Formats: sequence, C-alpha cells, structure tokens
Amino acid sequence: MRTIVRNSFSEKSVESMKKINKNFAERALKKRLIGSQLDGLQFGAGYGTVRICFAHYSEKEPDTLWLNIEVRKIAIIASQDRLKSISTEQLSELSEEDLLPLLLRHRRERVNDVWLGEDSPHLYLSFESGRVLFINEQDDDYECWQVGDQFGYGDGDWLIVAVPGNEIAIWSPEEFK
Repeated sequence: MRTIVRNSFSEKSVESMKKINKNFAERALKKRLIGSQLDGLQFGAGYGTVRICFAHYSEKEPDTLWLNIEVRKIAIIASQDRLKSISTEQLSELSEEDLLPLLLRHRRERVNDVWLGEDSPHLYLSFESGRVLFINEQDDDYECWQVGDQFGYGDGDWLIVAVPGNEIAIWSPEEFK
C-alpha cells in the first residue's frame, strides 16, 4: 500500500501544506539517497531528459534508485557556501552535450545529503567531494524531476515528484510516516 501526500489540505492551510510536504519529501529523499553512489546515466524518453541511476552497494533497500531530470536548469556548485549566491534566473539551460560531462565527473561519488529549496522544491544533492548538484524546479508546465526506486516510472514503492506550481507529490510505503 502506498501513501500519497499532496494537495489534500484546505485553502486556509496552504502554507502549512507546503511545509508538511517539504518535510515529508526531504525525509523520504534522505532515507533513500544518502549513502548511495551516482552509478550511471541513461538518455530519457524525450530530448533533454536524463535519468541518473544511484546504487547502494550495501544491504540498504532499495539498492537502486533513479533521478529523472526533465529540465535543463541544472548546476554543479563547488560548495554549499556558494549556494547562497546562485540565482535560478542566472542559470542557463544546458544542452545534453554540456550536462552529461558535468554528471560524469561525479560518477561513483556518494551522496552525503539531500534537501529541497525553501520556496520551491529545487533539489539539492551534496556529494562527498563537497560539490552540490542543483536541479531547478520552477516550471508551470513540467515535472522538473522525479526520484523513485526500480527502473520503471513509479512501479516501485517510492516516487517523489516536483510537480508544476512549486508543489511536491510523494508516494511511499504505508509504514513510512
């Protein structure tokens, strides 16, 4: 059985809904991704879509995760200190030719931390090198990123999606509260 957390609150509680979803999503992302290694890249269904595979080379379940990226406003930031100076408006869209080498430089690196932006579900993945992968989530028409287990789209137990309108949707096992 899966739990879905999304727009199930009244208009009065929109702000707390966002905070509740953010906290739940961050806990789920941390539980799944911390300790995993960037293990592979796959070209997605459409031009510009990239799927990054992460693997836990341990007893942790699930052992394989994926991050599907459907936007081009992505950056690798040298350190967490530099995050304060980044502006999503300043980010230019990357071509596949520019994006893939950026990601390849971090192959086999472990994920040390994961978090979401304060006002939008921008995704931040901190690697053991101190570098941070930033994925923009400010789009009114597209799901900018999804994280899940298994190799299919949503056929596992976990699915966390940055949906249009600065929202986040989470499907998780019932026992994850």
